[in-house]
Amino acid sequence: MAASKVKDTVEELQAQIRKLAERFDKEREKQISQLEKQLEKVRDRLNQEMKRQREYFAKLEKLQAEYRDRATATVKKQIERARKAAEDARKQVEASQGRKRILETEVRVLKATAKQAHSLSRVIGQYEKDLEKRAKEIERRVAPKKAATKKAPAKKKAAAKKAATRKAPAKKTAAKKAPAKKAATKKKAAAKRAPAKKKAAAPSSGN
Repeated sequence: MAASKVKDTVEELQAQIRKLAERFDKEREKQISQLEKQLEKVRDRLNQEMKRQREYFAKLEKLQAEYRDRATATVKKQIERARKAAEDARKQVEASQGRKRILETEVRVLKATAKQAHSLSRVIGQYEKDLEKRAKEIERRVAPKKAATKKAPAKKKAAAKKAATRKAPAKKTAAKKAPAKKAATKKKAAAKRAPAKKKAAAPSSGN
């Protein structure tokens, strides 16, 4: 009897152990399944997050490329504008320098021409003085050899020379003096005729 009871007790314990083991296995499987599901969810979230990160980095790289291209284009435009401005400034400087050289050349030519004109005027003035001096010397040499009756033509020649050196006002004054000289000569002729008439009348009265 006791042996059968022990056997039944052992079998019952074994049965309980098996039940506990089965329950443990089921619980373990359930927990493993839950863990696997959680891991799968976590894995999915990580994959989605990685995908979002990749997309974000791809967009960031694209934006960086676009900004780089825009910045490069802007820099190129600025460099081109600066180069054009520098070229225009260089051309303006060259043009202003060319105009300056032309003006400087013109100034030098004008100064040289003025200097030559001044020198020429001095030469002409000296030549005129030499001619006047020569004419006076000739007049002094010729004047003593002529008779007293020939002084009037000499004076006329001197007056003609002076009139030639003078301008229109001198000619006008000479023209005004001419009638006065004619009137004086007429008066002298009339005065000479009057004594001749008196002398002719005196003998006739004596007869």
